[in-house]
Amino acid sequence: MADTSRRQLLLAAGAAATGLLLQPAMALAPKRRALRVAHMTDFHIQPELAATEGSAKALKHAMGQKPKVDLILAGGDLIMDAYAQTEARTKTQWDLFTKVTKAETNVPIKPCLGNHDVWGWNKKDSNTTGSERQWGKRWFTDLFELPKPYYSFDQAGWHFVVLDNILLTPDGYNGLVEPEQMEWLKQDLQSTNKPTVITSHIPILSITPVAGAYDKTKGDWTVDGNLMTKNSDDLRTLFGQHKHVKIALSGHIHMVDRVDFSGVSYMCGGAVCGAWWNGANGGFNPGYRVLDLFDDGSFETQYIEWGWKKS
Repeated sequence: MADTSRRQLLLAAGAAATGLLLQPAMALAPKRRALRVAHMTDFHIQPELAATEGSAKALKHAMGQKPKVDLILAGGDLIMDAYAQTEARTKTQWDLFTKVTKAETNVPIKPCLGNHDVWGWNKKDSNTTGSERQWGKRWFTDLFELPKPYYSFDQAGWHFVVLDNILLTPDGYNGLVEPEQMEWLKQDLQSTNKPTVITSHIPILSITPVAGAYDKTKGDWTVDGNLMTKNSDDLRTLFGQHKHVKIALSGHIHMVDRVDFSGVSYMCGGAVCGAWWNGANGGFNPGYRVLDLFDDGSFETQYIEWGWKKS
């Protein structure tokens, strides 16, 4: 009886020791890349300035990444301009974008609405009345078969939210997520606990609009509402209530930054076109951001210059 009890104690002690040895090894198991994403914003595609050829080269560059890119988040201002352009000119630009993306990519492209993607808000220059079927944001939603210019989707264990923060104002546009969309966003974030990426065109929080924003005559800093989202405080409060929100991507400024604030990484993605196909913008060369998203909710990122030079 004593020998049996002694043997059982030894076996139990051995099992416990083995478990203790295995636990650190299990804890050190490497994280696995779930998804590689290219955030490609501000193409500003047009027939001029070799923008079509440049966009094709940028997409081909992204598709040649190793490991391969699984998803493209197209961050807005996909065409040079529809805001103040005629229907014919707008159609020419969208046809170019569609042709190039179909020819050069073989992964899903999820588009975000940019201010230049909205047709005819400048009625005078676009020669529109506002009664045209595709006026405003309708052209964008029809083209990409979207019920609304904001939406969400899941891929490889991550959740993605694409916002529309382009608001028509008497003097043009501002960055704002309107009340109806805010309510939708609250419900959407409540419905998942997957690590989440937010995409908007105009930044929610960024240092880039502050660069050069000091007004010497007023003796104060001024950031206009067309450069950063006006209800940024509300959005950041909402993200703080949902700790699975990890990343907020933007474009619009054609510069690159990263602001880590209250658990969210806010990142401007530069511009595929640089300075509107005229070289670097503020020292930032044409490029795009690559994000490696891991199964533990972590990520790694880099801004990649794709090698375009002004001819």
